[in-house]
Amino acid sequence: MGRVVKNPAKWEAYYNGTARLDAIGVSLPPDVRVLEMQVGWPKLAVDVLVESLVLDGFSISRHGGQDEAPEQLNRILQANNFRTKLTLALTEALVSGAAFMVVGGGSDPSIPHISVHKGDEFELRKDATGRLVQAVQTYRDGFDTFRAVYEHGVTRFYSTRDGFEVLTHIDEHGFDGIPVIPFVNQIRLGEEGRSEIEEIHKLCDAAARTLTNLQVAQELLSMPVRYLFGDGVEEMFLDEDGNPQQSRLEAYFGRFLVGPSGSQTGSVPGADLTQLLNTFKIYALQVASQTGIPPFMLGVSTESNPASAEAMRSAKDRLITKAELKQSIFGDAVEDLARCVLAVAGVDTEGLETLEARWRDPAVISLSSRNALMLQAQAQGVVSSETVREFMGLSPEQLKRDRALDRRLAVSVGDPVY
Repeated sequence: MGRVVKNPAKWEAYYNGTARLDAIGVSLPPDVRVLEMQVGWPKLAVDVLVESLVLDGFSISRHGGQDEAPEQLNRILQANNFRTKLTLALTEALVSGAAFMVVGGGSDPSIPHISVHKGDEFELRKDATGRLVQAVQTYRDGFDTFRAVYEHGVTRFYSTRDGFEVLTHIDEHGFDGIPVIPFVNQIRLGEEGRSEIEEIHKLCDAAARTLTNLQVAQELLSMPVRYLFGDGVEEMFLDEDGNPQQSRLEAYFGRFLVGPSGSQTGSVPGADLTQLLNTFKIYALQVASQTGIPPFMLGVSTESNPASAEAMRSAKDRLITKAELKQSIFGDAVEDLARCVLAVAGVDTEGLETLEARWRDPAVISLSSRNALMLQAQAQGVVSSETVREFMGLSPEQLKRDRALDRRLAVSVGDPVY
């Protein structure tokens, strides 16, 4: 038995922006810990990929053409709010390295229940060929511990009571396989699920330290420092007991300078923060090179920032390629899940080996861009107006009204009405 994720809590803390720096600078006192700030790059590195992983549906390759997936599949997925659960699973897989979807019996035998779970809840056992032969899920509910053992054709549920494990339920799902579908963000053979944050977290720590230093400089060094020298000046900053009235932090940084002689006043100009800004920019460019995220999406302006829409798309080419790779990685898991829910629902899955997940083009993820492309295809005669209407997601009332209009126009010109 083995787990497929490592350090999930660590990567989750980076994603949520709650990770604490091990060190924030050897020259800074502990009091400035309140100024510590995290960068949002780990969350951005995950979210930009999830936004590109949009499942449009399924198709089956037969006799050189594409057929629609069984209607029962769409019914099951819609009843389980599958699009929302898939988004949660993909986000979890990219953050912690893996997520799992489990198919089980529901109240309606024809509609199995689909649930999504974190990767650290599961341990897997595989045979010599790499096939999954058993999955064990351990989870807690308050002070109670539960365990589910998924095997071929049956799932057994246990609970721990008074220190003893008791079998509470047996689900004979009838699926000749394990109804657990791993969504593993895996690139190399033999490795565990890899978080997208792992390769950039050190750069994020460095950038967070720079932001913290920038805040300190903004609070204490960027403003002019006043000074006052003269006899008897030091006594002006003592209370009745002879103790300094300055705070420890102000005294540490020497925000207000005093001296005993030479009566004169003046100010020292504030520090130039350009070096800190340039350092932060270097870290951002390094993150951009590793993730494929354009620098302008990281909040950094460069001389080569794209100005036109085409230039912006060209700047995102590596990010688009990376999203297409993730579609291939997670597409196999989505297809396995589709075949699993059909089998549990009692649908004959023979011939569904060519079932294929259809993903939305990551280069055109906005609705307005997709609609513009479809209208252009219709103008060139590639698709019909009916296909464009269905693609644009019109309401049933709008579709009914437009179809009635098409029928009236067809009758008026003598075309056949279908």
